[in-house]
Amino acid sequence: MTNLERLTKSLKWKPADRILTWDFMDNEAILERYGGYNRSKLYSFEEIVELNARTFKNIGLNMTRFAYNPAEHWMGSKIVNWIRFFGVNPDNWEVSQKGGTAWISRRPFSDLKGLEKNMPSLPDYDEVKVWFEPFIKYVKEVFDDYDLVWVGGVEGPVCDAYTYTDMELFSTALYDAPELISHLMDCTGTFSAHIARVYAENASSPLLFMGEDICGGTGLIFNPDFLRREALPRWHWIMDPIKKHGYTFLFHTDGRYGEALKLILEGLGADGLHPIERNGCNDIFEIRRNYPDKLLFGNVCCAVTLPYGNIYDVEDETLELIEKLGPSGGIFIGSSSEVHDLVPPENAEKMYRTVLEYGSFPIDIDRIQKHRKAINDKLKVRKNNTV
Repeated sequence: MTNLERLTKSLKWKPADRILTWDFMDNEAILERYGGYNRSKLYSFEEIVELNARTFKNIGLNMTRFAYNPAEHWMGSKIVNWIRFFGVNPDNWEVSQKGGTAWISRRPFSDLKGLEKNMPSLPDYDEVKVWFEPFIKYVKEVFDDYDLVWVGGVEGPVCDAYTYTDMELFSTALYDAPELISHLMDCTGTFSAHIARVYAENASSPLLFMGEDICGGTGLIFNPDFLRREALPRWHWIMDPIKKHGYTFLFHTDGRYGEALKLILEGLGADGLHPIERNGCNDIFEIRRNYPDKLLFGNVCCAVTLPYGNIYDVEDETLELIEKLGPSGGIFIGSSSEVHDLVPPENAEKMYRTVLEYGSFPIDIDRIQKHRKAINDKLKVRKNNTV
């Protein structure tokens, strides 16, 4: 059974032979160790895709939505797309990068008057298709050769809009110039809807991921009424082409879900969640009890366990997910958000290899419990099996 066949069955809650690993990897040391990345070398797009695929295969990662190039942060490509497809002013944009994190440090505007003069235009479907269709076909071809799964991904209209403006100006405009925010979200939502439509017609897998960071550490960032009024219809622009083709729609937001769960899973009808951050944010087991028909992606803590734990901590936390969620299916295991540069390569590999070793169906609960007991004294950050 190929990984694509496993995913196709698992998304429909049909029996497969094992649990799949899933992640967003932006860790240079892992690319070096498992893929042969050399920072002194300039890589073409094709070489980066191949290098990432080789890395994933060697470390035990089955599926992803991202090919990492340490020399070019994804934030820069976002601005390139705004300029290309939204017709925005190409001048005075600047991205700063430090420690694996990047942010827009300069824009051609800083207030509402400047924003009004730098509003984007609605993107054209045919232009998006000419760009995206060859991309998704090429990536699928490479990933198929490695028995890996590429999941399509788009930005949510809210997240993309406040990234364009910055959060402070976005919040100001919500009250003082809501018509600007509405138009901006029309543009960002339409762009992602175009990508979703092209993806649905050329899918590398039966799954589309939408990244829409609407939550923080304490819950929703935005007023629920605003999200229901302005975001929910635009989310449907993106989700509906995917569902029309019988595919699965995955909703991503960092932070604590809280009251966002009802909006995402009941109001929108998303099929699954990513990530389910732990470390005081979310209880994945409670979410499964309350929404037993929803798919869950991630949950090995990338804030504590993966960067600061030892291999036994990582193994134990991964085994906990397999033990408690594996038998019922609908779980795809990886980090609680990303495998970033603070994560030791051996910890990431231990996570994936643990899934491959213990995640075969039927799940052997007795074997897992015995092994967790055997390594309990070796735990560092998960003493008493808590984070």
